[in-house]
Amino acid sequence: MTTQEAPNTFSDGTDFAQGHQYCFQIGSETEWPGVILSEPGVIRWRYTTDPKREPWSAANLLGKPHFVVTDADGHESLRVRRAKRFPPRFEMIEHGETVGRIALRSLLRNRYTLQFRDEPNWTFHMPLFTVYFRAESTSGREVLVRVGPSKKQWNLLAEPGTASSYLLCALAFIHREWWAYG
Repeated sequence: MTTQEAPNTFSDGTDFAQGHQYCFQIGSETEWPGVILSEPGVIRWRYTTDPKREPWSAANLLGKPHFVVTDADGHESLRVRRAKRFPPRFEMIEHGETVGRIALRSLLRNRYTLQFRDEPNWTFHMPLFTVYFRAESTSGREVLVRVGPSKKQWNLLAEPGTASSYLLCALAFIHREWWAYG
């Protein structure tokens, strides 16, 4: 008896040949600041929480700290804040204006929807028991993620035209949530 092989729903790879690679790394410091690298050793953004505290702090029950993304020079680029506790919803704020929304869509904390102003919507799925994750847009574009060599690092491969700053910052936020609470 032979088992049928599951169909491959990923792209054939030709679009990714001209795509972009990024690396998300969470640091070892107490507040777990992280970086988004656009090339090995080249920091595109840094991220941390404001106020700085551990994810398991009792103070988080009163208000979750904001996830703050800064450019390489330390200027704030984007801020993610909790909009609703149940079900978990987050807003992406740029210069005081909402530019996107992140929504957790699964009790297992492994599916998110991402909505950005003037950009396609995305669904990000992190299947259980694997180190390969995938995001799909309503326009048919894809982003692939591989975890490793530790849970503190995500290696991202984006098709051409999909590497918007909003998408990258939202995925960095999801990475930190997954690492801290997953």
